[in-house]
Amino acid sequence: MFIYANFGFSQWVNQSSGTTETLLGVSFVSSRYGFVSGTNGKILHTTNGGDMWTQQASGTAGFLRDVYFSDSINGTIVGESGIILRTTNGGINWINQIGGTPENLVHVNFLDSQNGIASGENGVIINTTNGGATWTLMTSGVNVELTGIMLVNNSIAFAVGFGGTILKSNDGGNAWTRQTSGVTSDLRSICFVNSNTGFAAGYGGTILKTTNSGINWNKLLSNTTNNLFAVKFTNENTGTAVGTGKILRTIDGGNDWESQPVNFSGDLYGVDFISSNTGWTVGQNGKIFFTGNGGVGIRQIESEVPEKFTLSQNYPNPFNPATIIRYSLPEAAHAELKIFNVIGKEVASIVNQIQPAGTYEVIFGDEGLPNGLYLYKLSAGDYSETKKMMLVK
Repeated sequence: MFIYANFGFSQWVNQSSGTTETLLGVSFVSSRYGFVSGTNGKILHTTNGGDMWTQQASGTAGFLRDVYFSDSINGTIVGESGIILRTTNGGINWINQIGGTPENLVHVNFLDSQNGIASGENGVIINTTNGGATWTLMTSGVNVELTGIMLVNNSIAFAVGFGGTILKSNDGGNAWTRQTSGVTSDLRSICFVNSNTGFAAGYGGTILKTTNSGINWNKLLSNTTNNLFAVKFTNENTGTAVGTGKILRTIDGGNDWESQPVNFSGDLYGVDFISSNTGWTVGQNGKIFFTGNGGVGIRQIESEVPEKFTLSQNYPNPFNPATIIRYSLPEAAHAELKIFNVIGKEVASIVNQIQPAGTYEVIFGDEGLPNGLYLYKLSAGDYSETKKMMLVK
């Protein structure tokens, strides 16, 4: 689901990591279970969505550049000097694996617990089909740093790197061909949502998109020149890119990107979402930020005090994929705006916070919901009102 607005309130919450080390990679397998890797061998683990982070022993003081978990117990971390760490028990123990390269490894991705791939400096690509028991060195055909890599399925894989490099493999990573990116800026991250649709992000605010498995890459307007280090999409429409003091959000496949407020001006190096709304980003100074609503704030469109509580009819209605909901508060109140299906089950919580008097609006949409009638309810103080809206795909 997604919720979108021009922002008055930041919805990225700073979590206490317990460290000032630079955090470089983040991987979550559920809304509660996640891992973070960073400099000086730092590994952090949470079982409660980041309310508390605990350190795990890595056995190294090296830079751990990226982490990926395919499930709650099987995870891999890669880092400098070709280090590969593997756990099969949720990080209770981390075992060194032999990757066959002394190059710094920058990124790792797994399709499942057994099939994985990693990339790094000087064009290095290694892959495994047995959970890292053995890693095989691939021939990438380039010598630039490959900063992002992804197994889309058992056959298709993509890698991105410096100088606008984009590589594609059609045989699980054994052979690679270079694609035309149309840019020369360094690319730092890649994310595919299916075999055709993918996104890449990099320096200077560069965001690229393909809808034909990389035959063509189109540059999107990101509205920033800040460096972007990571991008994550949960479906074809909803994605987040992070970088130097910047978090960007799109809900229309990258046609429009809105900057989300975050109380941090440093570099954010990793981002992961386990649903369209629930995600984490990590970066310098031990920073971990969490959102439970897609990072969306609520736009206050009028500061003049309204005469009474009101909940307006959403527009457009019927809607697909998004609709605007507007409401007014004549006094400061704890406002809750929730979405329910026709049998009364809550499917989304859009607003849940104390707000000053004023008129507000937020955009709601969810391609994960089926067609049909939905109810949206505003509760503030003693006031409560419910209206109907129709999702038509």
